[in-house]
Amino acid sequence: MKNFYRPAALALGVAMISAPAFAADVVYQEPPAPAAPMEIAPVNTWTGPYAGISAGYGFEGQTDLPGVGIDTDGWMGGAFGGYQVQNGSLVYGAEADINYSNLDGSVEGIDGTVTSRTTVDGSIRGRLGVTVTEDILLYGTAGLAAERQRIGVEAPGYSERDTNVALGYTVGAGVDARLTDQVFARAEYRYTDYGSETYELPGLPAFDADSNNHRVTVGLGVKF
Repeated sequence: MKNFYRPAALALGVAMISAPAFAADVVYQEPPAPAAPMEIAPVNTWTGPYAGISAGYGFEGQTDLPGVGIDTDGWMGGAFGGYQVQNGSLVYGAEADINYSNLDGSVEGIDGTVTSRTTVDGSIRGRLGVTVTEDILLYGTAGLAAERQRIGVEAPGYSERDTNVALGYTVGAGVDARLTDQVFARAEYRYTDYGSETYELPGLPAFDADSNNHRVTVGLGVKF
């Protein structure tokens, strides 16, 4: 019996000593490595500076002189730039543009021909819009406008012209559509009234002329 109990007791002692270490190995496990943080793609907004080019057509223009009305129309092209901020679906900011214009017209009378031509125009405007979708912005715009206008009179033995800068206002609306993260397309309509300026031609009494026009333009811009 002693020969039986002695090995059994030895085996039991070894088992009791090994059990805690074995249990510790079973319970403790190396914690898994933390998962890599998920990257969230930045949300594209309309906030920031931008610039672009545009081209369009002016129509139903009118230059009014004493007793004479001159219809004007023609093509134009130029550049625009501004800065805007997006707050939710609301987008607001300011913009300026400058254009080379060829809006002209003439009226023939008994005493000769009276001509009107706009060579350069520009504006400084505020903008207020709303995003229909993340990539489509509808906006309204209004502000100050200026043009360099030339009035001339052509008659037998007489050819004179005078040029002035006329100041007025412009109002309109348009849509900007994002093509990529930075590039957008634009379509815009504006009505502009340049007010009245006084013109002086040699041999003729001074006279006032005021002008206005409608325009539709399309453009391509880049947001920085």
